[in-house]
Amino acid sequence: MKDFFKDRYNILMILFLLLGCLIVSRLFDIQIIHGAEYFSNSQKRLLKTKEIPATRGRIFDSNGIPIAVNRQGYNCSILSSGLKQAELNSVVFQLAQILEKNGERYASTLSKYLAMNPFSFAGLSIQDTLNWQKDKNTFSIAAKDVIYDPGQFFTFLREKKFNIDKSYSDEDAYKIMRIRYEILKNQWYFDSGTPILIADDISDKSVAEIEERHSDLKGVITSVVPYRKYIDASLVSHVLGYVGPIKQEQLTSLQSAGYNMNDIIGQSGVEQAAEMYLKGTPGERHVEVDTEGRETAQISEIPSKPGDDVILTIDLNLQKVALDSLQRNIEKISTMGGKNNLGDANAGAVVALDVKTGAVLAMVSYPYYDPALFVADKNDKAVQQKISDLLNDTKASPMFNRAIQGKYAPGSTFKPIVAIAGLQEGVISPNDIIRDNGYVNIGGKDFYCLEYNRVTKTGAHGNLTIERALATSCNVFFEILGYRTTIDSLDKWADLFGLGRKTGIDIPNESAGVLASKANKKKIHNDDWRPADTAQTSIGQFDNAFTPLQLACYVSTLANGGKRFVPYIIKRIIDRNGNIIQEAPGTFQQIPLTASTINTVKKGMIAVTNSEDGTAVNMFRDLPFKVAGKTGTAETGFEANQSSNALFVCYAPADDPQIAVAVVVEKGVWGAYTAPIARDVLTAYFNQQKTDESILPATGAEVFTK
Repeated sequence: MKDFFKDRYNILMILFLLLGCLIVSRLFDIQIIHGAEYFSNSQKRLLKTKEIPATRGRIFDSNGIPIAVNRQGYNCSILSSGLKQAELNSVVFQLAQILEKNGERYASTLSKYLAMNPFSFAGLSIQDTLNWQKDKNTFSIAAKDVIYDPGQFFTFLREKKFNIDKSYSDEDAYKIMRIRYEILKNQWYFDSGTPILIADDISDKSVAEIEERHSDLKGVITSVVPYRKYIDASLVSHVLGYVGPIKQEQLTSLQSAGYNMNDIIGQSGVEQAAEMYLKGTPGERHVEVDTEGRETAQISEIPSKPGDDVILTIDLNLQKVALDSLQRNIEKISTMGGKNNLGDANAGAVVALDVKTGAVLAMVSYPYYDPALFVADKNDKAVQQKISDLLNDTKASPMFNRAIQGKYAPGSTFKPIVAIAGLQEGVISPNDIIRDNGYVNIGGKDFYCLEYNRVTKTGAHGNLTIERALATSCNVFFEILGYRTTIDSLDKWADLFGLGRKTGIDIPNESAGVLASKANKKKIHNDDWRPADTAQTSIGQFDNAFTPLQLACYVSTLANGGKRFVPYIIKRIIDRNGNIIQEAPGTFQQIPLTASTINTVKKGMIAVTNSEDGTAVNMFRDLPFKVAGKTGTAETGFEANQSSNALFVCYAPADDPQIAVAVVVEKGVWGAYTAPIARDVLTAYFNQQKTDESILPATGAEVFTK
């Protein structure tokens, strides 16, 4: 035996044998005796990457008054935790009970398709029902197997799709279905570990109860999230726009930019135009979680970066004056009565520009809407009905931004363009006379002066220069001048002033309008141009249709001596440290106008508001500064059933222009009826206290409000 232990190889063999026994013993202990326990613990320690939502950038008016900010809230989501159908049903039912008890609104998409008490397909057509059940992302039912009886389809969901136990009443089963349907339509995301949103903006009470019962609510998690908050946003609804859940087509194009299915993005206005700046950059938290999705430890964190702030050119005080005056005067016009007034004025727009920069000082469209509706609880049926009413209102069209999308015949507001074209092309000189005899025949068609009485054959303006023709808005004068100037020359100068083309403003969905021309007549009417068409075009009729913004830009260009600025609403974009990220360039095109042309047309527009026979003389004569303007009454072709549209454009002060204003009132009867709106805007602009340009919103950390 001694010899055995003297052999070093024998000793090594024994040591290896003992070590092997120890390893086998340990493996037996880990895998057999405590295997289930260790496996369970390993499953409870999973590494996950959780997104930290970025706070959306804020939006301020030109004086630093907040319009769009953020507040802190909570949402409730559910993620996959490996539960079987019965267990998942139990979890979502308990969750529904908590949310309902606390007055929370939760997953309601199913109710748009299937309703209870009584069972119905919620107003869906047969084709809609077919398409819904065939949808590959949900039920993927073959056309021949589609269930058209809502009660039978409820049973199908209960028994076959979601396996809901018979112990649940139909009402309770429907609560389970609502949440299960949200999971079903986002099944791919659910299976890949993405939380599915069930309830948005829930109360502290609900959060506390969910967290207290986390052991029963496997997979249910709550998160702190920033929510958009609007302040007095109705005043700037069409400028500001609104935010809403990302749409599928938007997600498809934006997924590469870091967007996901739960994102809220800008859907119109500045919110949409500045989306990439406002969005911010989400952060990441690398955490250890258990199988219920709850954090057990944090490994590392990359903070989120808040979105940049947007400073608008809009002055909120001036905006309020413009909107209030527009609404008040529309209501007044509709009750005034009188010749040609059918009492149907109901909509309009106002645009005010800084003539020296192109900045939009005010832009209102009426009727308007409240953007706050779009950030309210998406499961609030009353709110969603209001949104649906807004989006589907084709009569008042409150979502329609008439300032940049509405196309209106300019009427007599187009006459300064005719004067400019005639002067620049050498067809007429400032002191040349064109006689108005009450009517004129052009191309075989008679055109009449508004002063002419066809019965007595009396009434006419007589001999007119450009200045007096603008003051009196004589149709015959401009029909003759336009015809002599030719349609090609009229088009040339109207185009140079930006009429019938997009201005390039920095918010989406701008209309190009229509400029009456040979090409457009061929395109629209499939007909050749005639001399009478030129006469009609010369008084702002025929195919001419421009936006209020285009009219404001054209008047601003005339006021500043020929600089056609690209209008803008976003003054600058700054980060949270106050650093300027982007600033409006103030770009413009110089139109080659002679000083003589500018002075002649300006004198005519000053005469509109100051001479005894001016069409708007009574409205501005008592102001401490002179206004240059032009009224316009535009026939729509439907005058048998509705009033004509009314327009007014102006700039002030006449001797040193600072601001240009364009007003349009649909069915507003006469152009002079809209002049009070422009007066209110000018008075507010020159009376308000100038604000220091250095004022900027507070920088640094986001301040949340509840």
